[in-house]
Amino acid sequence: MADEMPVDIEVTLRHVEPVAAVKEQVLKKLGRAIRSMPNVRTASVEITFEHARPAAERYVLQITLTANGALLRVEDRGPQIFSILNNAHDLLERRIRDWKGRVYFQKRREASAYRETVQAEAARRQPEDQPSLIVRKKSHDIKPMFPEDAIEHMELLDHSFFFFFNAESSQYNVIYRRKAGGYGLIEPVMVDTRKAQ
Repeated sequence: MADEMPVDIEVTLRHVEPVAAVKEQVLKKLGRAIRSMPNVRTASVEITFEHARPAAERYVLQITLTANGALLRVEDRGPQIFSILNNAHDLLERRIRDWKGRVYFQKRREASAYRETVQAEAARRQPEDQPSLIVRKKSHDIKPMFPEDAIEHMELLDHSFFFFFNAESSQYNVIYRRKAGGYGLIEPVMVDTRKAQ
């Protein structure tokens, strides 16, 4: 799902020829890896040929990605464009995988701390003789996203469902993993209760 995210990859070449062929190779080699970063907002790839450098370091490749406040950079040097493209691709995939892991575990820690706070507060407020039907509360920041982004968030969190604000329909929706495979989307339908009375 992540590779369907609409992000333009800006490719800048300095003293590198042929421009069209190199750009095509950059997009072919790095495009999928770049789009695998959740919520990537901007992506730029810059390749520079530095004639004054030793032959083993003449080509410099820099990749810069931003996603919801996160900044990810990869740099590599080498004697040929295609060798640094291969190295940069592997480095980028490793960095994105590490970043996803850090974000995932940070969110789990925050959720756990919040759950403990809510449970302690509920225990303090709840009279002993009236058990509550709601045994757990959870809240999270909601920002508009597309169903594909919601699926990606759900998978990163390893949940079976995800509540989100749908940017397409401007409604709150739930995306869920179906037992039969694939995903389901729950969309609200408002019922006029005045007509039922």
